[in-house]
Parts: sequence; structure tokens; C-alpha cells
Amino acid sequence: MIYVYTGNGKGKTTAAIGAGIRAVGAGKRVLMVQFMKVKERTSEYYVIQKLENFDIESFGREGFYLPKEYLEKNPEAKKFGVKPFSEIDFKLAQDGFDFVVNALQNQYYHLIILDELCVVLKYGLLKEKDVLDLLKKYKDEFHFIITGRNCSEKMLNVADLITEMREIKHYYKEGKKAVKGIDF
Repeated sequence: MIYVYTGNGKGKTTAAIGAGIRAVGAGKRVLMVQFMKVKERTSEYYVIQKLENFDIESFGREGFYLPKEYLEKNPEAKKFGVKPFSEIDFKLAQDGFDFVVNALQNQYYHLIILDELCVVLKYGLLKEKDVLDLLKKYKDEFHFIITGRNCSEKMLNVADLITEMREIKHYYKEGKKAVKGIDF
């Protein structure tokens, strides 16, 4: 099945990790592929790497990146250190996708978590058709969890379960910074 955790609220990756831990507890093998993240910068990596049958790989670079056009329309993003995408971001996304394709062909895992895939697709770092074709091809053999804001209608249409995290209040908007161990 395909599960989607989306929305502008906090907790999408955390929910996916919780489902992964549950799967490991049931004797399943889990692969988490993080797009647009560096695994050593996320606190969950240090626990997941210790778990048997829960692998994590990341395909991102240090920092936070968005399309140049977005940054031109939203100059306030620059004060948070957001930089424009470059060719490396497209390459890393493709490397991550190729890694997933290889993992599926090897049929070692039961659950594949595609963390921040919705964001990758929204900003065109991967072709949505390629991703949807892959999910449709393997949907009956594997479980997939897809996370990220701004999930597309096409992705929502192929999902079997959709959970939306909705932000009601967030301390970032009060100028408070991300908390290590809670936010990353």
C-alpha cells in the first residue's frame, strides 16, 4: 500500500519513523530514503543506524534550498539562510531515486519510506511521472510511506491512506529556532 503523510504541520517524518519501528518490531525490513536531507544532521539517524533491519540513506546537501523563482518572490526566506537550487540538488534527487529503484529490484525490504518526496516533486527535482510509475509497478509487493508538504493531487490519488498534519501554531513564527532532538 501507499501511505502519505503531508500537510504544513510538524510530525510527518516522525510518524513515518514510528511506522518503521513498528514494522521492524513485526520482523520486517525497512528502508528510509531521505531526500533533501543529510542523515548525519538529523537526530533520528543516530538511533535508526543502531536498529537491526532499519536502514537509512540520505540524498541531500548541507543547508536548505528552494527554487530561485521562489526566493525571488519570497525574499524573507534568505534571512533564514535558504539558498537557490543548483544542479547538485537535481543529481542528489536522481541518485536517491536510483537507489530506491535498485532496492526494489533486490526485494530485500518490506517498507520503503520516501522522506520529503512530496517536496522533491513539487519543486521538480524528479519527474513525477517516473515516481508514480515506480510506485504503481511495486505497489502490490511493498509498502511505501511518502512524506512532505504540498503533496500533489496525482500522488494523493494513488495513495491508500492519507494523513494531513495541520499547523495550528508554531514557535518558528515567534522567531524561535529549531530545537535539536525535537525538530531535527
